[in-house]
Amino acid sequence: MIFKKRYVLGLAITMGLIFMGIESFDNSQSNLDDIAKVEKVYEIKENKNGQTYGSELSSTEYDNGPDLISFEMKNGEVGYVYRDEFYDSANQPNNPEEAMEYMDMVERNIKKYGYYKLIPVYEEDGKTEIGSFEIGGN
Repeated sequence: MIFKKRYVLGLAITMGLIFMGIESFDNSQSNLDDIAKVEKVYEIKENKNGQTYGSELSSTEYDNGPDLISFEMKNGEVGYVYRDEFYDSANQPNNPEEAMEYMDMVERNIKKYGYYKLIPVYEEDGKTEIGSFEIGGN
């Protein structure tokens, strides 16, 4: 009889914990949805120059993201960086040999400057530079 009571008690505790976990997960998902709606985190807009700008979180694939990715600088100011500059699209290797050369270039720049590349940060117009960001390095 004692075994059955422990079994029932253990089952009740387990079910309670499962219910609490499901409820907690549901609440966290609801909070994320609320943040997305209030702050419009996933919204992509278009500037006067015809460029799209917004959060990288809005896309699931590289080609579907905005031209200008929202970015927070070290000083807390928010701006935008060009997608191609951020991902260094112009320098991406096409074969293993180019990949080795690319990595050597990255290492040389880090040793020389303390970072791989400095990219400008712009206002949403994509023209007004408001700062810069160091990619890679220490």
